[in-house]
Amino acid sequence: MASQLYQLGIKLLNIYLKLSAVLGNKKARIGNQGRRYWKENLKKLNSNKITFWVHAASHGEAIMAVPLIDEILKNDNHQVAISFFSPSGFENFKYQNSDLFKFYLPIDTKKNSAKVVAFIKPKLIIFIKYDLWLNLILECQNQEIPTFLASSKFRKNQWYFKFFAGNSLRVLKSMTKIFTLDHSSLDLLKSKGFTNANYCGDLRYDQVNNIKDLKKIKNFNIGKPCVILGSSWDTEENLVVDIIKDLKHVNWIIVPHEINHKNLLKLKSKFGDHCLLLSETNFSKSNPKVLIIDKIGLLANLYEFSDIAFIGGGFSGKLHNILEAGAKGNVILFGPKIEKFPEAQLMLKEDVAFKINNSLELKLKILKLLENSKEMENKKNQIKKIIQNKIGATKIVWSEIKKII
Repeated sequence: MASQLYQLGIKLLNIYLKLSAVLGNKKARIGNQGRRYWKENLKKLNSNKITFWVHAASHGEAIMAVPLIDEILKNDNHQVAISFFSPSGFENFKYQNSDLFKFYLPIDTKKNSAKVVAFIKPKLIIFIKYDLWLNLILECQNQEIPTFLASSKFRKNQWYFKFFAGNSLRVLKSMTKIFTLDHSSLDLLKSKGFTNANYCGDLRYDQVNNIKDLKKIKNFNIGKPCVILGSSWDTEENLVVDIIKDLKHVNWIIVPHEINHKNLLKLKSKFGDHCLLLSETNFSKSNPKVLIIDKIGLLANLYEFSDIAFIGGGFSGKLHNILEAGAKGNVILFGPKIEKFPEAQLMLKEDVAFKINNSLELKLKILKLLENSKEMENKKNQIKKIIQNKIGATKIVWSEIKKII
């Protein structure tokens, strides 16, 4: 029953994506086109090298995989094929290496999975966090290709654990190794009879400790104190608009979740005379109170210039990566919906991050932090130490992979 439902779901997904593209959904159109021509980006795979296949749902998961990719590519005889389902992942992942090839993963039909596996001929496949495509996993298992899942998060209410999903659960239990992000996920899997599960932790702790200053902004200058809105949505931006006049001494960097012409115009309208786009700022002549970033790929480095990071997505349950900000010594603020984010819960427990429900809370928390510089500095140092102490997931996963290669 579970297998039939899954195959039906894949067909419906394919129909939905095609219909969305016809109706003008740009992401659906780009994704459909990329999946149609998935072979194009893989033509230069070297048949004499060992191919490691990494699958990431989107950009965030691909960034998580960077420490593993680095480890794989230390060997000149290794190459990586990294697949994406989301256009935002494929378009924005900028890892530069001649032995890395990115491509769109075709819709997970049995026929497509067989074609992709036969073309790539991977030594193994590593899924990052989630986005588990069952036909692909089964095809790899049929071809005796090891299947790994790294930094996974499982919850009791996921469909894998429903009464109708027995066959799907068996597929996951047959994977070579499942590494969990947290101990609660490991306990859940063991309670369901998994014998292939181990704890590794969160790959992002390794990744944020190894962020390289790949993209510098010439003559960048922003006044102190500085609060950054990282990957902000309307809700976070509107809260800042409400309080910006009351915090005259605070400077702001806004990095919107969606960087496109329409959204940038909307942001300029919201902040009015207070703001400048990065592309129109001459730092030798002006130092804007509100700097709006209109270029992709700078956020992780911009945390160097801020003291407090208000991270987007916390009002919708889609919290952006808070660890990049923490690794640079920012005290973290976010919206209330963090149940699915153990790293946010940890920082909250350690008193280096704080929930924000409205603009008044945002204003009062910023003022309280900035009024006590000693306490602020202690929190900034503490969050960096917490993240440093969480390093190690890559080593655990890679040690298991090395047993196979």
